[in-house]
Amino acid sequence: MSDSPTPAHPEGSGYDFARLVPQRSFGLKLILVCALALSMAVPAGFVYMIFSSRAANADAAIFDVTSLQAGNQNLLGPVIIVPYERDTVVSVNSVSNVSQVRTSTGHVLLYAETGTVAADLKTEIRKRGLQQVPVFTSNATFKATFNPARIIAEAPSGARIVWSDAKVLMNVSDLRGAKDAQLSIGGRALEMAPLSINRSDGNGQRVIGALLGWTEEPQAGPLQVSASLNVTGAQNVSFATFARDTTIDLSGDWRSPRFDSGVLPDTREITKDGFSASWHVPFLARGVPGAGADIWFDQLMSPGASLLNEASPYQSVERALKYAPMFIGLVFLTYFLFEVTIGKRAHPAQYILVGLAQVIFYMLLLAISEVLGFNTGFAIAAFATVAALSLYAGSVFASRAAMLKALGAFSVLYALIYVLLRQEDYALLVGSIASFLAIAGTMFMTRNLDWYGVGRSTIRREPEPDDDEALPDPA
Repeated sequence: MSDSPTPAHPEGSGYDFARLVPQRSFGLKLILVCALALSMAVPAGFVYMIFSSRAANADAAIFDVTSLQAGNQNLLGPVIIVPYERDTVVSVNSVSNVSQVRTSTGHVLLYAETGTVAADLKTEIRKRGLQQVPVFTSNATFKATFNPARIIAEAPSGARIVWSDAKVLMNVSDLRGAKDAQLSIGGRALEMAPLSINRSDGNGQRVIGALLGWTEEPQAGPLQVSASLNVTGAQNVSFATFARDTTIDLSGDWRSPRFDSGVLPDTREITKDGFSASWHVPFLARGVPGAGADIWFDQLMSPGASLLNEASPYQSVERALKYAPMFIGLVFLTYFLFEVTIGKRAHPAQYILVGLAQVIFYMLLLAISEVLGFNTGFAIAAFATVAALSLYAGSVFASRAAMLKALGAFSVLYALIYVLLRQEDYALLVGSIASFLAIAGTMFMTRNLDWYGVGRSTIRREPEPDDDEALPDPA
């Protein structure tokens, strides 16, 4: 075997590209680590597919419950509907001077001058497999004051009011949930019954109501109406603004309501024992006339509340998955910093195992949260993942100090994930600041690193011997 030294590269022969191989160049190793972090989006995508399937199962459970009993409920307080007839000349025979008259029908819908609603919700949980669906029973009391004089004023010119067919109507959007309905006018009780009303657009609408028993135009003056509805439903309850000036008071024993029916309450209070909320919708804010022809109550504003299921983990897990690429990248960056500070290299395969462990974290989070709730699920999944990553770091870098540093760093990282998921309004701000600090810290820690180095594993490198200095004999 020849003892002749390896010939040096002649001057001008080009750059020594061997210095760029991952075993020797931290720069190329960082590029490889970034590529591996991005590649973890593939298994994370499969986890998201599993999440989507489980979320669809939850929606199916809700549909199952609401198909067997009532679903979302929108309640309408008392309104008065009065039919009319009107003759219209459609043609005239010029020879016989005989007119052809067509009789058309219509209605005048009269809303109350003032109306109040007082409702209380009693809730319970229905289970379908692992899924929980909140259902409720509501007792709602309505009071309304009408001005019958508006009927004549709003009827078309030449209309003949059919007073004997005048009705008072109420509505429950899902009539399967209607348990009891009572109505009285001026202290006189009326029996409510299911009705079908033909709308001007040709569609029918199912309501409940009663004949008023009028035979002629009612006497001038206010008409007092009171009513009550007992209904069951699921997830959401709302109340149409059935009067020109409507006040709604809603209370219940659910601890996590969301007021999302288009109108925020004027006052609200949420405690560990339940909630209460109040709305006042004046005539101008309602945006619908107080009376008129072909004005239907599906155009009305409907304040109300949704019953958010705190035990449902799907929204939080979905948000966690959206942050997965960033946090996988931060863990990879931590391992890379261990490489350049401790002086022992980690193989790309070890980075892949670390990335897969983090992907499995999201599967654990979803699976445990479905059974024990999100907070407990996150605690268990995070503890297991942090422990695995930290112990692995101690093994990879053969250092107990590296294990302890990894334990501290990854504990802070997963605590940050939890904070981001809990602080929905400030998640972007917190995440942006954390990402900036991570990159700034990396820049500071690697400020003296020779990215084109020849394999030195520490940031502060020892001076290399001069070309003219004799190297020590390895023997």
